[in-house]
Amino acid sequence: MLKTALLLYNKISAHPKDDELDVLDQVKLVTEALNILHYEVREYQIDLNLEKAINDITKINPYFIFNLAETLNNKGEFAYIPAAILNFLNIPYTGNPLIPLFLAANKVLAKKELVKIGVKTPQWVTLDHLDKLRKSKKYIVKPTWEEGSLGLDEDCIFNGSDKNFIENLKTKNKNYFFVEEFVEGREFNVSIMGTKDGPVVLPIAEMTFLKFPEGKPKIMGYTAKWKEDSFEYSHTRRTFKIQASDKDLKEEIGQICKKCWNEFGFKGYVRIDFRLSADRIPYVIDLNLNPCISSSGGFVAATEKKGLKFTEVISNIVEEAFRS
Repeated sequence: MLKTALLLYNKISAHPKDDELDVLDQVKLVTEALNILHYEVREYQIDLNLEKAINDITKINPYFIFNLAETLNNKGEFAYIPAAILNFLNIPYTGNPLIPLFLAANKVLAKKELVKIGVKTPQWVTLDHLDKLRKSKKYIVKPTWEEGSLGLDEDCIFNGSDKNFIENLKTKNKNYFFVEEFVEGREFNVSIMGTKDGPVVLPIAEMTFLKFPEGKPKIMGYTAKWKEDSFEYSHTRRTFKIQASDKDLKEEIGQICKKCWNEFGFKGYVRIDFRLSADRIPYVIDLNLNPCISSSGGFVAATEKKGLKFTEVISNIVEEAFRS
């Protein structure tokens, strides 16, 4: 008799955008891989009716849960709740535990934790302290909770001397936005996967911005990630060709990734995004826990570069769910 794997993912909203629909591609790919690995796969869409979810999952009584739930009701501040439910049910589940998910869900809280462990992240201010912005600096206003670059694009970048932009910031909800110093350097996406021998840093990817007009911000925003008919989407490329002169940088980034993994208590799979300053200092700009594992995503691209088959990756993620 086959063991049951429950595929948990967030209920799709009535009018979903591409970033929300992406989870359905992940469901399809993971289901196929789990079938190859000889599991009986059942699916469950979770929403804010948590009591129902607890009762339904208890009745299913799966061997383990493959957690693809990214949000609830498409709200980033609920990202950690599915893990809280799974903790309560005491059922093994894939990906990151509750506490790291909670810390990373709020980007300001995540940045504070990065500072505590001695990892460089760009300076930031909350909307309560816009008077601390420096006229000589360039900044980016970011959503505090959202993933997938939702609400993030080049029109979020501004100069500290732009009084009108700053005045408009004062009208935003301070619980949902913050301001970060914009690092105008190279961007790297680094995937890490947990194994029986500890975290493995997968091949480092650099995001390249091709033929961007002078003055156009080079940023992996929502448009570059999701709008296939846009200039940003078609002129942004991922490359694993890291120059020999960047060997020291590659090693430093790898060390930072392992430090974050160990200090935050990451598990399963993670992607960490960096920007490189003019003086070659790598700054962590985002922690992506349980990143997208669709075929076009950066994590899967890194595993393929490593020479791993998708079923191998899924098998490892499942094994990691049972490790203490």
